[in-house]
Amino acid sequence: MVLKRIIFFTLCFVSKIFPQDSEFYNFRYKAELTMKKDQNFIETFADMISESQIIAEIKQLRTFSQQDKPINNMRVLESRVVDDIALMYKKAHFLGFYNARISHKIYNNNSKSTVKIHVNLGKKFNLKLNVHYLNQNKEFNGCYASILQKDLRNFKASIEEIKALIAIAINHLQKDGFFKPKVLEKKVYIDYEAGKAVLNLIIDPGQRVFFSDVDIRSFPDISDDFIKNRIIWEKGEIFNIEKVKLTAENLKNTQIFSKVKVKPNEKSIANGKVSMIIELQEEKKHIIDVGILYTGMRNMNFEKKSQTRKNLKSVVARLTWANCNTFGGGEKLSVITEGTPMKIQEKRSDYAFEVALSLPDIFWKNNTADLRVARRQELTNVFLKKSDCGSLMFNYPLYDNFMMKIGSNIEKNSIDASEIFFRSKDNNKKYENFAIPLEFIVDRTDDLLNPTSGYKITLKFSEMFFRHSTIGKLKTFDMAFSYNYSLDELKYTVLAFNISRKSILGQKIDAIPVDRRIYAGGMDSVRGYASQMATEIIMGEEFPMGGKSSLEYNAEIRRKISVDFGCVVFFDGAKIFQNKSFHEYLQTEKKRWFNSVGLGLRYFTAIGPIRMDLAFPIRKRRKVDSRIQFIMSLGQAF
Repeated sequence: MVLKRIIFFTLCFVSKIFPQDSEFYNFRYKAELTMKKDQNFIETFADMISESQIIAEIKQLRTFSQQDKPINNMRVLESRVVDDIALMYKKAHFLGFYNARISHKIYNNNSKSTVKIHVNLGKKFNLKLNVHYLNQNKEFNGCYASILQKDLRNFKASIEEIKALIAIAINHLQKDGFFKPKVLEKKVYIDYEAGKAVLNLIIDPGQRVFFSDVDIRSFPDISDDFIKNRIIWEKGEIFNIEKVKLTAENLKNTQIFSKVKVKPNEKSIANGKVSMIIELQEEKKHIIDVGILYTGMRNMNFEKKSQTRKNLKSVVARLTWANCNTFGGGEKLSVITEGTPMKIQEKRSDYAFEVALSLPDIFWKNNTADLRVARRQELTNVFLKKSDCGSLMFNYPLYDNFMMKIGSNIEKNSIDASEIFFRSKDNNKKYENFAIPLEFIVDRTDDLLNPTSGYKITLKFSEMFFRHSTIGKLKTFDMAFSYNYSLDELKYTVLAFNISRKSILGQKIDAIPVDRRIYAGGMDSVRGYASQMATEIIMGEEFPMGGKSSLEYNAEIRRKISVDFGCVVFFDGAKIFQNKSFHEYLQTEKKRWFNSVGLGLRYFTAIGPIRMDLAFPIRKRRKVDSRIQFIMSLGQAF
């Protein structure tokens, strides 16, 4: 007993004299982080989420993640902080902040210690490039160096951007005939006083070659002509890696092949010509796709006194069965069914049944014919529409990135709308129409579902001929322009803009069937309003009038947070024109712009991004518009 007391008092005495080194000094601490970054407005705007990423990564370090757990002594805490600061420096240098300054201080009190870490990132270093092409003359070196200098203006000295610049240097050569350039030396020198990094590159371009013969290695069920028609380059043309990639993309898009490999045959280079190898493996002929589309609901009002229909929801389930390479020539036969899983008390829900056949290379190389037969029932915020339709459309690429579409469409329609639209002698409840659409598309974006750069222009003309209707024919003209601009070379931050104009020519609004009028709102329009509801409603009613023309715009800031996730903030707007009726009982509310704001989340898959948007209308109409719209679909909004 005496020995135990002696040991106890000895330990207490030692812990009081050496509290920081004692294993019995058990305490908890808290950690605080402050950050400073010296950048101009544009850089701060482009990196506004990068800073939150840095903070998130710092918060995962031991100093912050284990701050609520007990620690034995102060020496262990000091060592932990020093190790974490070393990792912070490494991360700052990786991002191009080579003059970063990180300091820390530990404040002690009786109850809990506080670790304060201050990070001053400073300015991100600029990048300077010195490049030399081996075994090439002065003119060649000067030409390619000047090309890279133009690209260099958007680069900073982060490790990712340095790697991207090296890849661009190689890609420039591969687009100009050099199929296998090599980087012999890559060194980075840091000039701390000037605030820049210097990248020294020595590149061996190799031999410049031209396309020669093509060795197709496929399977017996597919014709070689079908494959050759999807090759972008011509024999004897200078080698271009972009055309090799586009050819592979064309073959993948047919959905016939499980594996596509297009590459130069390095063993068969003679007289400056290289043969190409196309290796193909057959995909399963039958494809089944299941998807669901949620486009918000018209009347998700939170107001208790709302008398509007609560059960009208825009949820569509989709099932597609496809048989690829149906006749051995790349044909695709599809059967598509759609339905609304929600119950609607007032009317039956939406459904669709469609059979489609795509036939490639009908008249010319890369021409495609699409034949479709469908029966649909669609319940919208204005009408219930039943239709049987058949269409034939020819798609033909006139030039690179320039597509023409022309065809015909025949429909038999039955419209059940509010009786307010059928009080006059104008009766468009049941009618047939035949349409001839013509469309031109210039698409210079880098991706169909997730564009990060480039622009797209669409012009569409259509002439419709009606039977059993108050009008004989109708002409429409639509045009749209979208533009995507990356704020950084890694394409993590993208500004996107879209503007569109729709017009109906030569008819009065009262004579146009309600299903042919122009409306705005919905998942691909003004997202803060339900489909068709971003337009003036009829006084004393809850139905929109529609119009003869519209002007819409969409603006987005897209930011990729990680490999799998991204976020979006957006602003949409639309205005409907020429919707004044000659009937007194069809007078609408005051004309105005319909605007909405919102934010969204993107989950990037192998097919494309899955988007989930929350949108809020500006100047919401009471008992008409929802306070919020939720949208979920595949691909960016535009």
